[in-house]
Amino acid sequence: MKDKPGPKPGSPGALRIAEAHRGPRPHDSKGGFAADPERARSAGRKGGETLKARHGSAHFSEIGRKGGNQVKETLGSAHYSEIGRIGGRNKAKISQIPAADA
Repeated sequence: MKDKPGPKPGSPGALRIAEAHRGPRPHDSKGGFAADPERARSAGRKGGETLKARHGSAHFSEIGRKGGNQVKETLGSAHYSEIGRIGGRNKAKISQIPAADA
């Protein structure tokens, strides 16, 4: 069995690392994406711009096509009929819509 990287449990090095990771960190006070939706939007926008610069606009079409094919293989083409029937309606109302007969 291969040894795990890092100091041995209970060693002075391991205790020093554990102490360094104890307690709150300055960045914790900012909160996560749930605490600041604008921060999440900004991160998503920056990430999308980076991907576009790195791979080009065609990359988004390609991954969308691959995702659509995966959905078709997993859920079948009837899934598209179902989401087309629902359309852009409010998700809260979707549960009230009777299922189409297959």
